[in-house]
Amino acid sequence: MNSKYLKQTILLLFGLVLLTTFGCNKKLDTAVASAEASVNMWQSYDDARNGLVAIYGLSRAALADNNGHWLYGDLRKGDFVATSSGNYLDAIIKNELNKGFPQIKKLTNWRRFYAAIDACNTFIENAQRCKADLRYSDLNCTVDIAQAHMLRSFLYFYMVRIWGDVPLITKATKNGETIQVARSPQDQVMDYCIRELRQYKDSLPTEYGGDDKSKLNYDGNYYGQAWSNWGNAFWGYYQCLGLLAQMYAWTGDYAAVLTTTTEIFNNAAAARTGLISYTNSRGYLAGRNSIFYSNGIKGNLCYQMISFPYNMSNRESGPSGVGHIESLTLASPYMVRAKPDIYVPRDTIARWFHYFGDVRHPYQSEFGNYEEIYFSNYFGNIPVFTKFKNIETGSSNFPIFGSCIPIFRWEDNLLLMAEANYALGDMRAAFDRLNDVREPRNSPGFFYGRISAVRPGFTLQPTEASMEGGILYNIFRERRVELAGEGSWWYDQVRYNRLARNNAEFNKLLDEGGIYWPIDQDIIDKNPLIEQNSYWKR
Repeated sequence: MNSKYLKQTILLLFGLVLLTTFGCNKKLDTAVASAEASVNMWQSYDDARNGLVAIYGLSRAALADNNGHWLYGDLRKGDFVATSSGNYLDAIIKNELNKGFPQIKKLTNWRRFYAAIDACNTFIENAQRCKADLRYSDLNCTVDIAQAHMLRSFLYFYMVRIWGDVPLITKATKNGETIQVARSPQDQVMDYCIRELRQYKDSLPTEYGGDDKSKLNYDGNYYGQAWSNWGNAFWGYYQCLGLLAQMYAWTGDYAAVLTTTTEIFNNAAAARTGLISYTNSRGYLAGRNSIFYSNGIKGNLCYQMISFPYNMSNRESGPSGVGHIESLTLASPYMVRAKPDIYVPRDTIARWFHYFGDVRHPYQSEFGNYEEIYFSNYFGNIPVFTKFKNIETGSSNFPIFGSCIPIFRWEDNLLLMAEANYALGDMRAAFDRLNDVREPRNSPGFFYGRISAVRPGFTLQPTEASMEGGILYNIFRERRVELAGEGSWWYDQVRYNRLARNNAEFNKLLDEGGIYWPIDQDIIDKNPLIEQNSYWKR
């Protein structure tokens, strides 16, 4: 888009984010602010584009705020340790979510999610009006509205994993009205989200600004830009399938998980994504040129299958590093501070790996030294998690981070397939999919040796250590390592323990609702229909 339109889009998004931040007390009891259509909005092609960018921006802001994506998804009973004992990060790690830290209080408030949902509702209800501008075609409008439905479903799914039952609101607010809505059972919310995604997935192209492989045939530039600029910044058909796979896994519908992940698996070319190869593992999994930088495009592929990227060509970055895991995990020499906020202890790192030759292991046997791939300062008091170190060159005094908020990628899909195969009793297929991920990381296989199809002379041989704990444990062990720092480990633990039921402490959390967060008391005080999660009433 040209500079005039870019400025308009940024100003609109900035205004909506300000509304989210400062308008909390005058709007919904279940929402933070209204994205109410203004007199001059919803009249043109440009209005539609700006409205679409705004709903992506507000969705990204909901996850980025207070680094919530990682504090919700990676910290609770996870591998990270707070460098300062007794602070709010330490409390989250220990699942002490009723401690009176202001940072935790902000995380227990769902208003920013409802700001994004209200923006989606507003877009769905008003985008058709933009067709008065003949540049805004029926197909363009159909595709954009489908994206708004998809984002809304994603946001509800994200909230269900955090709070369980949540109010289900599908109409835009009007004139700043106050709405008091009770929580809907999470099963009903998930059913609604899944129905929405299934209904609208065929209204989405396989890519934007390129060669669409869907029945829509939506080829050519999208809002004036090619796929090489957009990557997966806008979500399409295969992003919709990725979300469906995650939702099915959360609800325990493993037959649907397998069907959905298999469709993705069989269509890598159409999805323009794929497995990070052995050759590319060191460069693509970590560092300044990793797949997590900016839009994640490497050649003709976008390895961030689903994410909220920051466009570094436009110098996008979260304020003061918020919305980037680096602001929690990095320290000197990458930025000016002596120690990170959180780190992974050496004994935990040792439990992650069962082979020194794993390309993600701190010690790289191929080179006979310690490489800064997943970790640096390995033998210091505090190892630094450097899988994410996407920093603009020369910006250590005032870091400008470039990493995305990662949601889903090819390796995630493979491991979801393995999980589904296990749940459905197809153990050989589960071994295969697990080994598909282990092979390019130079990690020993599970159960059987397999000759590599892409690495001449290499055979993926199992070892006693690589099979320890059984197939289910190893599927999730691989998720723990491969997807480290991507905001999924807590949800993975929930799914693992639902299947395994071999951890009495975690079973208690599952049975008593302790897997969910408490709800901010401000929400409850303003809406008598909202009741606190039972686990946190004590």
